[in-house]
Amino acid sequence: MAILSQLFWGVTVGALSSTFSLLAKAVMVVGGLGGAGWWGLRRRKHRKGKHDD
Repeated sequence: MAILSQLFWGVTVGALSSTFSLLAKAVMVVGGLGGAGWWGLRRRKHRKGKHDD
C-alpha cells in the first residue's frame, strides 16, 4: 500500500510541476508577444509623429 501511495504522490507532484512549468512558459510567451506588440505600436506612433512635422 505504501508503494501505491508513493507512486500516486509522485505522479501527482510530477503532473503539478509539469502544469506549472507549462503555465509559466505560456505567461512568458504571452508577455513577450504583448511587449513586442506594444513596442511596435509605440515605435510606429513615434515614426508617424516625425513625418507629420
